[in-house]
Amino acid sequence: MDNYRVTATVLNVRDAPSLKGKVIGYLTRDQIVEKLSISGDEYWYEISSLGGLKGWCSHKFLVTTSNDPVILTEDSPWLVVAFQELGQKEFPDTQTPAENPRIMEYLRSTSLSASMTATDETDWCSAFVNWCIEKSGYEGTDSARARSWLNWGKSINPPVRGCIVIFSRVCPNGVLNICGHVGFYIRETPTHIEVLGGNQADAVNITLYDRERLLGYRVPGP
Repeated sequence: MDNYRVTATVLNVRDAPSLKGKVIGYLTRDQIVEKLSISGDEYWYEISSLGGLKGWCSHKFLVTTSNDPVILTEDSPWLVVAFQELGQKEFPDTQTPAENPRIMEYLRSTSLSASMTATDETDWCSAFVNWCIEKSGYEGTDSARARSWLNWGKSINPPVRGCIVIFSRVCPNGVLNICGHVGFYIRETPTHIEVLGGNQADAVNITLYDRERLLGYRVPGP
């Protein structure tokens, strides 16, 4: 199986390997797809996505996942679980079904109401972390609030691969010190932290976050 990651913000998927092909859907940045075949001119890749979308798109905006971070033998069990979820994403409202059942499963690992867990458009970064932690046999926070993880386990610094990393985020109404984002630490650059997380551009993927937003690192423990 050849898996590729999308590098474009939005990538059209067509019903034929040509610019004249009808656009039948789209992919978003960091979505993972499987390559099924290559056109005769080697410009177009036929792909299949986890959401069931199948068609042709330009190879220029697809990179092999072989260079992406891989599961290591020493990785924590929750990080292994998280890696296996890469590519899960919210379904467009025009699709049937309109909700990704996997994301709703993440949401049900929290104390959210039934109505909030019935749609994949509910903020789900903390739910994803909860689900991965619980699948590994640990107790999570049961909260859909990203900052709830600041009171979970114990604080560490420097971070280790797989630890939980929490960031600040400005709420939609402009309120500070309430909203946040949470995921699993992979590695870092001088200015950014690479995170495997959910609800990152509406998907499970690996994304860079500004170090200035960092609130803390946590691991299980008293």
